[in-house]
Amino acid sequence: MPHTHARPRARRLSSLAAVALAAVLTVTGCSAGGGATAAPASSDGVVIEHAHGSTTIPEKPKRIVALGWMSPDVVAALGTNPVGIEEVWGAGESGYQPWFEDFVTAEYGETPEVIPYAEEGPNYEAIMALKPDLILGLYSGITDVEYERLSEIAPTVPYITGPWNPGTWEEMTTTIGKAMWADERATELVTETEELIESYASEHPEFKDKSFVWGLTLNEGGTDLGVYLDYDPRVRITEALGFTSTSAMDTFLSTAEGDNWYTGVSLEQLPDVDADLFAAWGGSAAEGEYTVANKVVAAWNPIAKNSYVIYADEAKASAISAPTVLSLKYILPEYVEDLAGALQGEPTINGK
Repeated sequence: MPHTHARPRARRLSSLAAVALAAVLTVTGCSAGGGATAAPASSDGVVIEHAHGSTTIPEKPKRIVALGWMSPDVVAALGTNPVGIEEVWGAGESGYQPWFEDFVTAEYGETPEVIPYAEEGPNYEAIMALKPDLILGLYSGITDVEYERLSEIAPTVPYITGPWNPGTWEEMTTTIGKAMWADERATELVTETEELIESYASEHPEFKDKSFVWGLTLNEGGTDLGVYLDYDPRVRITEALGFTSTSAMDTFLSTAEGDNWYTGVSLEQLPDVDADLFAAWGGSAAEGEYTVANKVVAAWNPIAKNSYVIYADEAKASAISAPTVLSLKYILPEYVEDLAGALQGEPTINGK
């Protein structure tokens, strides 16, 4: 299962590349304590420490360019329509992820400019033309050289601890809240979203203590089933809804290499992995069908009981893989309904 820090290219991905991108998307949950540190707003501005040093934001920003995943959602939810965003994986034909497009259209009456894709790094010319007073790229692979060039355009906040690692969705929200001089609203958004998750959990007591595995579909000819670890956002959100991670999680953690957020389970060992439910995503519905038709996988408890949810739709996969205060409102109603159906033996496989 390859892991890449390559810059994402929206709607240019083949289905195989989309599956490979799973490793990039998982990074959302890789750090439980990776949030930025920031001084309170003062006459000298807000200072945010990050992987490339520190950034001072001298006054409340008004023209924000939000690069990569997640940041545009948080900026919009905090009360500012970004002047520009990058087109990302999971965006529709319009170039916007559906929940973001719906929100900014309703809230601001217009959508931001989509920054044209640049083959090598950020599109500096297009960003400069937008005259930003803040550039955010917390879920990105901005290098130190790219950071320096972006900082010449406007104060820039890149990733906090490492490339493609924004921390949790809560940390992302509070960090951007600090950068936007909107700490209180950021805290409110986190609380509101946590309460939304809790409300779904209370409405579905049947989720409590049901074990699950979150993973990927099989590649053709594959002999390992990819599974995500306990700090992955998909796993965390599913646990927050009342489910319990498989008892095999300790084994998963012991076999993971380096700082990866996933590992592989040999199909030979799959029957020994305890789970009432399997949730996954893949590059296409055909991959989902291929996975559940595999003889070994088909005999595994959650598949044998038709207790599985497989998202092959890019927007849905992106919404649950890189969650934000906007994408969770978009995906949770369907995700919760699909989980409930799966426990009743009504599986889901969607996508093209």
